Amino acid sequence: MSSKGISANKIRTIMQKVAIYPMDITEIFDENICVLIDSICSSSQMPREYLITMLLPAIDHFINGSQIGTDTGTPTNISFFTTIIGYSSVNKSSATEVVLNACLAIEKYLGIKTDESRINCSATVESLLIELKNTSPKLIQIWDEAVTLLQLFGLYKQGGAAYDRSIMCTLYNSSAVVKRQTKSGNITVENPVLNIAAAAHPADIFSSVSNESDDDGLMARFLFSAPQPCIPLSDEIRSLNIDEPSLTHLLYIIYCFNATEQNDGRRNDDEDQRIIYSYSEDAQKVY
Repeated sequence: MSSKGISANKIRTIMQKVAIYPMDITEIFDENICVLIDSICSSSQMPREYLITMLLPAIDHFINGSQIGTDTGTPTNISFFTTIIGYSSVNKSSATEVVLNACLAIEKYLGIKTDESRINCSATVESLLIELKNTSPKLIQIWDEAVTLLQLFGLYKQGGAAYDRSIMCTLYNSSAVVKRQTKSGNITVENPVLNIAAAAHPADIFSSVSNESDDDGLMARFLFSAPQPCIPLSDEIRSLNIDEPSLTHLLYIIYCFNATEQNDGRRNDDEDQRIIYSYSEDAQKVY
């Protein structure tokens, strides 16, 4: 078994090398959130990196279009495309499920109807743009199998994959206007914000990254995480403490701090209504 000329042994070697660099979550989150993440990961038997990688797009989704100030002083949207990579039976689905369930719980609490959900699973790029235009300009996709997402590009149109990939790149780049023009009609979306969280098998990702025709930089926009699988002993597994704050609480608090929609999902916020974040001095040193 190989992936575009890369042997299975080569893929496994790369995965092993990547896994020796663990993620230091204390550099990303404060102590209380670290405790929350550790509690979820311990009860679900998954590495921290799986949850954090899936969590970043969800956090961005619930900041409700808030922006970050760039070095030039121009505010820009924030968008995350992330993927966790692992072989079968390493519990990738647990990370996907816990983030998805938290998003669904918040939407239910906010009274968002199922057919108006901001959690998108469009089968084509054209469908995705229609949802961004008609449902909400701020959507999140959570894929348990990233190969489903990767196969969407140009699904129905011969030679259309490159065009669809360019649109995905434009969505990531936080352009003010995204257009798709075809013989069947035109779609224009203003101020779209798309976040993607996905789980994938190594061969699928290596195939996409190593494909020479995919030179548009789409895969370079993804943050990949391939940690060492978590295989705890039976006495190391603990039940989730329901008395502690959950992921749902965390994401809902983020939503409340950034709420500007006033129950109107279709309103395009003016710049003076958006929260504009700035990099801290420590972040600027890294950035």
